Amino acid sequence: MLPSAGYALALGLCAFGAVSAQSYTELYRPQFHFTPAKNWMNDPNGLIYHNDVYHLFYQYNPGGTTWGAMSWGHATSKDLIHWEHQPVALLARGFPDAITEMFFSGTAVADVDNTSGFGTNGSTPLVAMYTSYYPQGQELPSGKTVAANQQAQSIAYSLDDGMTWTTYDAGNPVIAEPPAEYADQILEFRDPSVFWHQESGKWVSIVSLAKLHKLLFYTSTDLKTWKFVSEFGPANAVGGVWECPSIFPLPLDGDDQNLKWVAQIGLNPGGPPGVTGSGTQYFVGSFDGTSFIADPESLEQTNWLDYGPDFYAALSFSGLPTDERIDITWMSNWQYAAAIPTDPWRSSMTVPRKLSLATVNGIATVLQQPIVQEQTSTPWRWSSSPAGVTKLNVTGKALDATLSFSKSEATDFGLIVRASADMSQQTRIGYDFTTQELFVNRTSSGEAGFDGSFSSVYYAPLASNDGNITFRALVDWSSVEVFGGDGEVTLTAQIFPSDDSVDAYLFSTDGSTSGVELRAHQVPSTWN
Repeated sequence: MLPSAGYALALGLCAFGAVSAQSYTELYRPQFHFTPAKNWMNDPNGLIYHNDVYHLFYQYNPGGTTWGAMSWGHATSKDLIHWEHQPVALLARGFPDAITEMFFSGTAVADVDNTSGFGTNGSTPLVAMYTSYYPQGQELPSGKTVAANQQAQSIAYSLDDGMTWTTYDAGNPVIAEPPAEYADQILEFRDPSVFWHQESGKWVSIVSLAKLHKLLFYTSTDLKTWKFVSEFGPANAVGGVWECPSIFPLPLDGDDQNLKWVAQIGLNPGGPPGVTGSGTQYFVGSFDGTSFIADPESLEQTNWLDYGPDFYAALSFSGLPTDERIDITWMSNWQYAAAIPTDPWRSSMTVPRKLSLATVNGIATVLQQPIVQEQTSTPWRWSSSPAGVTKLNVTGKALDATLSFSKSEATDFGLIVRASADMSQQTRIGYDFTTQELFVNRTSSGEAGFDGSFSSVYYAPLASNDGNITFRALVDWSSVEVFGGDGEVTLTAQIFPSDDSVDAYLFSTDGSTSGVELRAHQVPSTWN
């Protein structure tokens, strides 16, 4: 049966913040990371590549700079670098008055075979699956009654390549509640991740039972009727709740005949060691269309997708080939996300990251490489960088720097960025030779009074490659993203320095460092 007219949405940009000639130059405004023109943003949603366009949907409050009235914002890109704002895709029902449904996180797919029946005249419908949050008990258009504050899984569809959406009011929610044995978890049942499993010829959706650290697996032939088939977890959970789960295949060590499945899961609170609040972990294993089984070595340790404090709710694009898996992640932390000193917007996304899977120290490990504007820069080289600090001939609030070196006498070595003239403000990105760890030190990075945990140092384990270390640092007006080695570890952190803190240095502590090569350049704005 085809759906009723549903809740159709097509909203003008003027009400929700378009880019103007004056915007995107405010203090702390990222220049090559995605941010909404104004208002609150959190999780990426519905990432999809369709008809040569990348679609980024995201949790959005159209009414303010803190969480509320959850809707799906929308932006599009041809290259993952330059983004164009689009009308809000799914607006909280009843906004701005009495909200009866909010649109929490979810995913989107292209239903190329029209299994849903939503397509007309040969068109390919895009289908979004998301969590409906009902602030009050009510009877839905489908006639179903829901409990107060219920979380349930619903769908919407688009017949114009993702530009406008219609909710499936004849059948929503399509998964009203978890299995009977988990009926008491109806308030913690969210964030569906849907994909087509070619081998079994079915749609698969994963939904989180957040407080129990469980992923529930469902299958469907039409995206409307779902059957519960298995569960995974808990495993390696170190606190908080599991949210925003997804799984996807990646070839191991570039071998297309050896596909492994990666499950990535948001954990809040309970991030990596030294991180207060949010983090993202992953498991590597196998999936047969109904069940995910983690490899034993993937369960022996907690695998962090990022070791920094500002990396949560990672999600990848549907519609790309298996070996072109690309993630985008919310670059913030629930510990202080509502308090960061930005205006008129709050929150940024990481740069898109190309994922691959490689054997590192005997364990299948996710590697990440940033997708940014690439430029050629002439390297600076030092056979031996002296102890202390060395001022560099590159300055700026947005930098792309790659540093390679080998140990000599120093205990730690690296870059100082966003430094003030007197160096009272600075962010250190470096390597500790004693512990063999990459680190980001934001204890003097600028404004931090909004949260007591913000001024901290963050570490990621990074073994040398035949005695050599390499890391790449992407510095934007209010963030650093650091990629160690081949991308086997990353560190992501927000910073809020003064506008005139633009200097950069090398530092070498307790001795010199040998074999130093630095490539660095300023990164231009992708907005203006």
